[in-house]
Amino acid sequence: MRMISVISVDDHEMISLGLEQVFSETEDIRVCHFCKTKDEAAAFIGSKSPEELRRTVAMVDIKLENGSGFDAADFLIRRGVNCLMYSSFSNAGFVVKTMEHKIKGFVSKNAGKSEILDAVRTVARGGTYIQKDLIPGMMYVSSIMVSLTKKERELLDLISEHLPNEIIAARLGISKRTVENYVSRIFDKFNVKNRYELGRYL
Repeated sequence: MRMISVISVDDHEMISLGLEQVFSETEDIRVCHFCKTKDEAAAFIGSKSPEELRRTVAMVDIKLENGSGFDAADFLIRRGVNCLMYSSFSNAGFVVKTMEHKIKGFVSKNAGKSEILDAVRTVARGGTYIQKDLIPGMMYVSSIMVSLTKKERELLDLISEHLPNEIIAARLGISKRTVENYVSRIFDKFNVKNRYELGRYL
């Protein structure tokens, strides 16, 4: 039986310990390393052979104490590690972003044990796994994302960081009024009235 090695990239130690307990009850999955940052993950995989890395799945939280989980996942993927996003943030926009980053899967920290195990095994085989109850929302947001212009998508990313229009305008070098117009068009495409409603998708 091929053993799947899991790296838990999460700045909450109890999450990693919980995964260790879950996988200890299986015959084919084990947590081989805990790390809290991209740099710690890089140091660990630096001593591993390409063959060992192909048998490894990194379960990565979206938001790390020092940086983005997406940046950490991008780094690991470039080095041959299959990645699975594992986060308490389960909005459809994060699932879509996961696919855009060529990450193999997404499960929330509310997922049941059997779904977590299915996700890890699927990703370890090179397949893609999205938590089942998140798929409809992902498909809906994906269909809207396709309709956004490049500038609207740029604004949406900044809105998702909870930045006010004044800061967005300064970042993009455009007027506040222009930002307001873009935001209004984004609201229309998502069929929402305000940022709070939009936040359900981001």
